[in-house]
Amino acid sequence: MLGEALEAVGTGPSTETAHTLWLDTETTGLAGGTGTYAFLVGLAYLEGQALITEQFLLRRLSAERHLLAHLRDRLRRTRHLVTFNGCRFDWPILEARFVLARQQPEPVDEHTDLINPARRLWHRIFGTHRLSALDAEVLGAPRYDDVPGWQIPMMYVDYLRSADRTALEPVLAHNKADLLAMVMLHGEVARVLRDPFAARIPLDWEGAGVLLARRDDHRGAMACFERAVQEADEPCARWRALRRLAREHRVLHDEEGRRARWETEAAVWTSRDRFRIQVLEEVAKARERAGDRPGARRVATEALDLALSIYPAEPPGPSGLVARLTRRVVRLGKGDGKGSAGLDRAGKNAGGRA
Repeated sequence: MLGEALEAVGTGPSTETAHTLWLDTETTGLAGGTGTYAFLVGLAYLEGQALITEQFLLRRLSAERHLLAHLRDRLRRTRHLVTFNGCRFDWPILEARFVLARQQPEPVDEHTDLINPARRLWHRIFGTHRLSALDAEVLGAPRYDDVPGWQIPMMYVDYLRSADRTALEPVLAHNKADLLAMVMLHGEVARVLRDPFAARIPLDWEGAGVLLARRDDHRGAMACFERAVQEADEPCARWRALRRLAREHRVLHDEEGRRARWETEAAVWTSRDRFRIQVLEEVAKARERAGDRPGARRVATEALDLALSIYPAEPPGPSGLVARLTRRVVRLGKGDGKGSAGLDRAGKNAGGRA
């Protein structure tokens, strides 16, 4: 399975394997800051077809400059750094330690923080995107007797007092497990983004679509958002996926497809709620853009009538919904002399408030 992961991330034997480095730290505090030491830096990298793991342990605080010098040597050969929450935690702490040690950290060309795709793909599925949880749920490698992260700083303090290396063995094991999990997770994310519909585990389809859209794979994003619409179990989730789907149509300059999708949704979304109102509003916009002003006015009037039945008093629905629909109906009806029951009701409500 490790070989599959390495192949998926494009670090097979035919590529420049020496320039990708997976990194994870254990620190003396979980809040960061200049008083926080990275006492253990775990690294994983490839030599040929072999995955090498290496751990730099700060045996005493006075040896920090020595540890950082070794780390700089590794970073000097790195072009692609991979972490899990490293953009917000690991890397800022290391940068601070380099500065305090009067050393210049080695820059890397690319930094992939796996926490972002992990959150998009699996948080709503499993209720968490902690690395140890993903190790079990996504990678099928549950950890047993793993030391909790909050205990690690205290265990290092005990080690400094006693110099008993055996007390740190659970921490070293935890760090190595995190490194291997990152490598495997990196491969899983790459596989999912290459073909989400071949995924072996449940996905958050909306999240997959967001990630593909960021990679400019707008056709793939549309397919994921459409799947998210079909599988949504709550109206707000369905509406959110529809909005993202419509945005991808716009990016691809597919106005006809965008209009057809809203028309289809208006036909199937029959519940009398604010989301149907918003769907009808989008249909009205699409018809107006297509030049069908009478059709746009009909559906806008339907949306206004429904809005007035749900929101009969001020404030008129979310984000001024009634007022917005009223303005649209009035503008679309200019010149045809036709009235609207909903528009008359909206006017009476406004008059009564005056």
